[in-house]
Amino acid sequence: MENNRSQFARRIAVQTGELLEDYFYHHSQEIDIKADFTLITEADRAANKTISAAIRREFPEDGILSEEENTIYPEQSLVWVIDPLDGTTNFSQGLHHWGVSIACLEQGQPVLATVYFPLVREHYHAELGAGAELNGSALQGSSSDQPDRYSFFVHCSRLNSRYRNKLPYKTRSLGSAAYHLCLVAKGTAILAFETRAKLWDLAGAWLVVREAGGVIERFQNSAPFPARPGVDYNKYNYPLLAASSGKVIQFAHDHIEAR
Repeated sequence: MENNRSQFARRIAVQTGELLEDYFYHHSQEIDIKADFTLITEADRAANKTISAAIRREFPEDGILSEEENTIYPEQSLVWVIDPLDGTTNFSQGLHHWGVSIACLEQGQPVLATVYFPLVREHYHAELGAGAELNGSALQGSSSDQPDRYSFFVHCSRLNSRYRNKLPYKTRSLGSAAYHLCLVAKGTAILAFETRAKLWDLAGAWLVVREAGGVIERFQNSAPFPARPGVDYNKYNYPLLAASSGKVIQFAHDHIEAR
């Protein structure tokens, strides 16, 4: 991916993060419920408008798929997949784990990603074949495939209602799919499991995990990539596992089962 798109992604993620931080601290959070029963705030809309307008201004030939705008994958070769505010419930309730996820896909595959969590000051960035970084420093994930009793397993809040979990790890649920996956890339969590991730939840962090040396794959159903033109991705959920190694992934497959 050429440098101008990479630098643009970094810049607009930070700019949007600053906008959201202002909303978080200085604006009331008026919440609407969408048709799929997820939440949306004025901050979601403002962040989406900021990112989409910037893409159309600087790369008018590129397509855009966004949770808050167009959920049908466009025909263009290069498509930006946006989650302007991942962790809206956290944001609306005053919790700090939320962020901006921006990925650029080429022929339906992630080639560039930037994921920014302003209030915890963590900015992840990855490019296909060029590695991943956190706040400018290279990421290598965790080198361990031998979890101990203190290893963290991060997961979405739906885990226990949908699956039987027999994993022996300490569990945490922090309310942001993108953040959970990035914690694997960072090496803080040895395993992450998202039961209903949408394409925009996972596109950025998917590349970050892989470029940091981790493993990320579907748990059930079809794989999210390559994304296909004309498909409405609001209709699809992707159960995902991300881990420090294939050995940990296999262990998870053996110890999680659907109810």
